[in-house]
Amino acid sequence: MASSRAILVPSVGTAAFKFSPVKRLASLKAWTCGKTVARCAYKLTLDDPLRRHFGLADQIRRAAAAIPANIAEGYALATTPQFVRCLRIALGSATELLTHLELVQDLSLAAVQPVEQSLRMCDEEIGILIGLIRKLQARSSRTLPSSRFPLPR
Repeated sequence: MASSRAILVPSVGTAAFKFSPVKRLASLKAWTCGKTVARCAYKLTLDDPLRRHFGLADQIRRAAAAIPANIAEGYALATTPQFVRCLRIALGSATELLTHLELVQDLSLAAVQPVEQSLRMCDEEIGILIGLIRKLQARSSRTLPSSRFPLPR
């Protein structure tokens, strides 16, 4: 028997945020944006000279792929506390990716425009994740385990 699962996420209303159920992962902006960031960052690692920097290219690939993967895992667990936990992990991967991309930019290891585009998209994804985590935590009636790494204000 199939059950209807829905996770409440904030959506923009006229005056304030309203919560609407997300019944499909593809309708979650954090996940779709995360996939776009992952594709863009991964493509950077396929061209020289970044391709020859195996360690950095591998770290970029892993961090980039981890963003949408952790969002999907949290969604599949179907509880708000577990979803928030996985969103925090995705946020960590996104900030790790941002750091790697800044290093690529500083060392001129890839073309300027694609790196700048990846940085912008990664920054947008970080903002989406922070907003989603905050809204879900504010809505949650249960207290979540505290993190040693508080969210930036």
